[in-house]
Amino acid sequence: MSVSPSHTPGPALRALGLTACAALTAFIIWTTVGVRYPGQIMYGISLMLGLVATFALKPGPLAQRFPASDQALSWLLIILTLASSGYYLVEYQDIAAFREGLPNRHDMLCYAVGTLLVLEGARRVEGWTLVAITGGAILYLLYGHWLPGVLGHREFWLDEVLEVSYSYQGIYGIALAAVVDVVLMFVILGATLRHTGAGDFFNFLALRLAKGKRSGAAQAAIIGSAMFGSVNGSAPANVMSTGVLTIPMMKRAGYQSRFAGAVEAVASCSGQLMPPIMGVGAFIMAEITGIPYPSIVLAAVIPAFLYLLALSGAVAFEAGRLNLKPEQSGDEPFDAKRRSQGLVLVAGFTALIGLLLAGYSPTWCGMSAAAVVLVVAMLLPGTRLSLSGLRDVLVDGGRDGLAVLVSCAAIGIVIGAVSVTGLGVTLNQAIVSLGEDNLVLALILAACCSILLGMGLPTAASYLMVIFVAGPAILDLGVGLLQTHLFVFYYAVLSAITPPVALAVFAAAAITGDRSISIALSALRLSVVAFLLPFAWVFHPEINLEALSANNLPMLVLTVAMMALATLAISAANVGFFQRSLKGWERLVLAVAGIAALTQGMTISLAATLIILLITAKVRHSAMIAKPDSEAPS
Repeated sequence: MSVSPSHTPGPALRALGLTACAALTAFIIWTTVGVRYPGQIMYGISLMLGLVATFALKPGPLAQRFPASDQALSWLLIILTLASSGYYLVEYQDIAAFREGLPNRHDMLCYAVGTLLVLEGARRVEGWTLVAITGGAILYLLYGHWLPGVLGHREFWLDEVLEVSYSYQGIYGIALAAVVDVVLMFVILGATLRHTGAGDFFNFLALRLAKGKRSGAAQAAIIGSAMFGSVNGSAPANVMSTGVLTIPMMKRAGYQSRFAGAVEAVASCSGQLMPPIMGVGAFIMAEITGIPYPSIVLAAVIPAFLYLLALSGAVAFEAGRLNLKPEQSGDEPFDAKRRSQGLVLVAGFTALIGLLLAGYSPTWCGMSAAAVVLVVAMLLPGTRLSLSGLRDVLVDGGRDGLAVLVSCAAIGIVIGAVSVTGLGVTLNQAIVSLGEDNLVLALILAACCSILLGMGLPTAASYLMVIFVAGPAILDLGVGLLQTHLFVFYYAVLSAITPPVALAVFAAAAITGDRSISIALSALRLSVVAFLLPFAWVFHPEINLEALSANNLPMLVLTVAMMALATLAISAANVGFFQRSLKGWERLVLAVAGIAALTQGMTISLAATLIILLITAKVRHSAMIAKPDSEAPS
C-alpha cells in the first residue's frame, strides 16, 4: 500500500466515514427489502457513500508528512464527491435521454472529476497497482490510435474517453453492478457472523477436528481458514483474521515460519473456491452467466476437494519429514458460549442454503441469512449483541466492502476500454489462433493473463475484469461456459499468492516476520495442484458434474480417484517425503506422473496412475524394511 496504515483520521472525518459506512449498509438492506431503484441510482448512491467513507477513513498521499494538509485534502475530495455524484444522480435521466454521446460542459466536468475521484479512491484502498492498470486503460483510450498494427484503434476525443469512463460502459458498468447487487450483502453477512462470534466457531471446530494428529496444527489452519474464507471472500483479510492464531500455532508445533505463513496464505485462498458460498464467487458467476447457482456449486465441489487434499497432504508429509509430535491443542471446552455460536452458525447457513436451493435471489438469501443470524444470536445469551455490537455490525457491513466496491468501480474503466477499442477482440484472436495449434499453450496464455491482470486486486474485481478480456477466447477454443468462468475465477483467486503482488503472502509475512519472497516461493510449491486444476476440468469436464448420471458414475469415480492419487503424488514430490525421504529421481517421477494424471486424457492418465502406484508401493516397501516399527501416520 502507498501509505502507512497507522494513519488516524480526525474525529469529524472519522464520524463522517463511519456514518457513510453505516448508511451504505442500510441502503443495501433497504433496496433489498424495500424500494428497488433504477440501476444508475443504486450504483451512484452506493459509490458516493463508498467514496465518502474511503476519503474519510483511508489515509491520503500527505498523511505521513503533513497530516493536517492531508485531512484538508480529504475534506475537499468528499465535497467534490458529493458534488459530482449529486450532479450525475440528478441529471442522469436527461443525460440518457438527450445528451448521451453529446455531453455538455457540466457533464464533462462531472465525468472528469468523478473519474479522478474513483482513481484516488482506488489508490487509497488498493494502492498504486490498480491505479496503474486503470490509468493505463485511460491512456490507451487517449493515445492508442498511435500504436501500430492490431494494437491500434480509432481515435477517441477527450469527451468520448471521459464518457466511456464515467458511464454504464465504465465506472457504472457490470463490475460495480455485481458488487452492489450481490457482493455487499454477503459482506454484511460476514460482518454479522464475525460480531456474533459465529465466525470464531470455525477456528474452535478446526482445532477439535485436528487434535491428536501429527500435522494437527496445520490441518486446523487449513480447515479454519477454508471455512471462514468461504464467507470472508478476501484472502488477505482472511490471513489477518485467522493467521494471528494459526501461524503461531504451527510454529509452536515445529513447522518452519515461512512454511507456516505459506500454509495460511494458500488455505485462505481455498475458502473462495469452496462451495457453497465461494467468497460470493458463485453468486457473481450466476449473475453474469445465467447458469443456475446449484450447478455452479456442484461444479466446484470436486476441484475444491482436490485443492484441499493437496494442501492437507503436503502438511502431513511435512510433519512426517520433521517427525513432529501429535497436536494436543483443541482442549477448549464445548461450553454454553460455543454451543450458542454453533447454533447461530448452523441457523444462518441452513437459511442461506435452503433459500438458495429454493430459487430465491442471492441478495435476498444473504439478507435473510444475516437476519436469521442476528435473531438467533439475540435469543441466546452467549452470542447476544449489545447496542454497540449492533452498531458495529451496521458500520462494518459497509466498511468491509469499501475495497471491493471502489476497486470494481475503477475496474469498470478497464472493461470499458477493452470493449470500445476492440482490444478484447484482438487478445481473443491471438489466444484463439494460438489454440488452433496447441490448446494447452493457449490456456497457459489465458491463465497468465488472468494472474497478471488480477495481481493486487480483490478476487471479484480481478475475475470480472479478466472474464471480459480472456473469457471469450477460451470459449472460442471449445471450452464450456461453466468451465471457462471457473478457469478464470481460479486464477483470479490464485493471484493473491503469485509474486510480485501477492497480497495474501504480504499479510502472512506481516505476522511471521519472514521475507515475503520466501513465503511466496513456499506458497507456490504448496499450490502447484491448484494451478493445474483448471486444466484438469478442461480435459476432464466430467469432474464439474454437469451431466452426472448412473451411466457415467463409474467413469467419474475412476477419474476422481486418479486425480486424488495424482494430487497426493505431487504433494509428496513437493515435500520430498512419503513414509521416508524420497530420492531425487523418485520425486521427479512422482511429480511428472502426477501432472500427467491430472491434466491429460484418460489413456495417459491411467498410465501415469500406474506409475504412481508402482513408485509408492516401492517406497512403502523400502520404508517398512528400514523401520519395522513405523510411527503413527501423520
